[in-house]
Parts: sequence; structure tokens; C-alpha cells
Amino acid sequence: MWGCNYSGTGFGHWFFGGGILGFGFTALIIIIIAALVLKFIRAPQRRKSENSDTLDSLMILKSRFAKGEVTEQEYKKMKEALLV
Repeated sequence: MWGCNYSGTGFGHWFFGGGILGFGFTALIIIIIAALVLKFIRAPQRRKSENSDTLDSLMILKSRFAKGEVTEQEYKKMKEALLV
């Protein structure tokens, strides 16, 4: 009991200080890190879906041009707009 070197406060020492404030700050840091990891994991998926949307649109445009629904000028204008 006496003479022990325990100097903690309640829940012990967390990463950034002791007590409830240390716990809150540690939890905040962990949440921020988790959010950044999720952002980097989901970023390539978003780019892939954008590229597939553009490719689908180009396929539809080519099909409409082949059927004669779109003139050559309209086709070129729409294709340019999709690729920008």
C-alpha cells in the first residue's frame, strides 16, 4: 500500500494523459486515423466507378451513332464532352 509507485488517476494512464480527458483525446485520435484509412480504401473504388460510367456512356453513344440516331457532328461533340 504505502510506498508503491502508483501515481495513476482512476482508469490509469492512456496514450495522451490520464483520466477521462486522456481517454477522450485517445479516442479522437483513433477515430481520425480510422476515417483516413477508410478514405484511402474507398478512393480507388470511386475512381473505378467513374471510369466505368464514362465507358458505358461512350458505348451507348457509339450504339446510337451506329443506328443513325445521332449525326456525326453530334457524336463528336458528345464524345468530346464525355472525355473531358
